[in-house]
Amino acid sequence: MLAPPQVVQFVQAALECSIYIAPKDFGLTYDEIMEVGKRIGFQAGEIGDALQQIGAQQVTVRQVRNRFYPDHSTVTMMGVFALREEPDYRNFAALDFICSELNARIRAEGARNARLERSVVVERAVAQGIPRNDIEAAITIFVLCQQLIEEHGLLRRNGGLYQPLPSEQQSQAVGQAISKAARARGYPIVKDVIERRSDNRPKHVEPLDAFADELDKLGYGHFRLWWNQTVAEFRYGSTQSTPVSVCVLAAALVEGALAFVVTHARKLELRTLGSKPLKATQGLGASMIW
Repeated sequence: MLAPPQVVQFVQAALECSIYIAPKDFGLTYDEIMEVGKRIGFQAGEIGDALQQIGAQQVTVRQVRNRFYPDHSTVTMMGVFALREEPDYRNFAALDFICSELNARIRAEGARNARLERSVVVERAVAQGIPRNDIEAAITIFVLCQQLIEEHGLLRRNGGLYQPLPSEQQSQAVGQAISKAARARGYPIVKDVIERRSDNRPKHVEPLDAFADELDKLGYGHFRLWWNQTVAEFRYGSTQSTPVSVCVLAAALVEGALAFVVTHARKLELRTLGSKPLKATQGLGASMIW
């Protein structure tokens, strides 16, 4: 079954945004794409269908090392500088800096010998006031759209020819800018998801999803499947107007959460979880087996 076009478009935009946000570590895992899509309001099933649809067509993404990436057909458009889009997260000062540096090197050393060391050109751009992430993104865009070739940290122009600056190319654009609403909606969410890779925050914003990641730390990792299945049934029931089943599943989640945290809470000497009725939950007794 084909996924709704807006879901497919959003997944494509999210993968593209990862290049601007994490140019040296771009792409999104399956779980990250699910997290981004759910925050917009898409359901897990339609997000999964969109990924399968895109993958089957082999048009917009490829999967390597458990991550999805924009493929050549998508990133090629990022190198079309005469096309104006809104919003546009490309930093043209950064793009111009790389281009002008290579043009100068070509004039001085010839197209065949012109090379730039990536680390050096990044530091020179930063010294000129260009944000480090933006100059890294500019290089990644040039490499992905095959205008530059990177080998062992050295950059050279594909074909070796002098090229006009990207800002000069864009100044020749005609007509109104193309609206990219999916890109605008996805950028702040993708940024937050990528930042959670290293800032010690939970990977999920939604508490029910975030709690599943804590079960291993609490010593109940073997109950992760039960938790996720119950949460999935609870959410599905919430969309189907089944109040009785939703109440039962909600009660199961609450009781389960108490059972999982009571031992940890007592180690922290939290008196609110030190009552006698909660002692029975420490063994995860029959009351949790539905």
